[in-house]
Amino acid sequence: MMQGNDAASFAGIGGIGSRIWPLTGPEIISRDKLKTLRVRQNAPGLIRLAVHMTALLIGIAAIYLANGNLWLMIPAILFYGIVVVLLFAPLHECSHGTAFQSRWLNHWVGFAVAALTMRPFLYFKYRHAAHHTYTQHEDHDPDIVPFPTSFGDYLRQIAGFSFWPKLLGTLWRGCLGRFTEEEREFLPESVFGAVSREIRIMCLLYAAIAVVSIWTGSTVALVYWLLPRMMGEPVLRAIRMAEHTGAEESPNLLANTRTTLANPVLRLLYWNMPYHAEHHLASSVPFHALGDLHEHVSPHLQCVSKSYIAVHRDILREVLRRKPNEAATG
Repeated sequence: MMQGNDAASFAGIGGIGSRIWPLTGPEIISRDKLKTLRVRQNAPGLIRLAVHMTALLIGIAAIYLANGNLWLMIPAILFYGIVVVLLFAPLHECSHGTAFQSRWLNHWVGFAVAALTMRPFLYFKYRHAAHHTYTQHEDHDPDIVPFPTSFGDYLRQIAGFSFWPKLLGTLWRGCLGRFTEEEREFLPESVFGAVSREIRIMCLLYAAIAVVSIWTGSTVALVYWLLPRMMGEPVLRAIRMAEHTGAEESPNLLANTRTTLANPVLRLLYWNMPYHAEHHLASSVPFHALGDLHEHVSPHLQCVSKSYIAVHRDILREVLRRKPNEAATG
């Protein structure tokens, strides 16, 4: 069994993938074009972060102005929760080191948004690297989303029925310094201590917030963080399902990853991640250059959808068309 980044030495075309899953597709991008697009800058990331923080402040103001009115509170919390969970985008970009030119900005912004969204940054960084190495590999891609076996399974996936237990398990095992066999496939033994230390710091922070909240009788953390975080998660589940589910389970990045032509507001708050096939073809390209990369590679992409609604309409149509046993094996 290959551990950590050992598999990276067995790269496929374009220097990515592994010996058992040699990814193809990046060869369509010329070296000159890639060199131009890979330039990293601080300004685009800082501007995008400021936009995201402004959206968070608008959400906080909306909840505050709702003043306990249930009919106003629910949509305000949902809006704010969606903005909160979309912080997954800068977390993801920072894990690649492409959100900013400065390494320290990538690290500290990544850690901050990871803590806010309850995802350990260093753990995610290694897990996500495995996702890029084994994209859509049934056994080795830790982030593969299986095609729903039924309408009920689809709803459970969107609601995060499996996500929350996995997340809590990650935090619990991280605090104890114990990792599963699957986690040991993408976590080198040399980082066990650092990963555990980061998770313990996060959990101590959460425990301190809980103690202060209970001691003071305050609902601030519940109303302005935990509840919105949980209410917004199904939206992120739906977005992440659309990235690969229903695409080819093959090493061909032109077919195993879906680009979604989302509206400009979502592209803004999701840091251009709807250009997901482009990101997998060249993960070293910063988010702000993915639109240009899309123009370059779009004629070659085999899995493109007009919107996230269209993606889920197609998934549901296929789920309802299949018999249960077909969905389970398909």
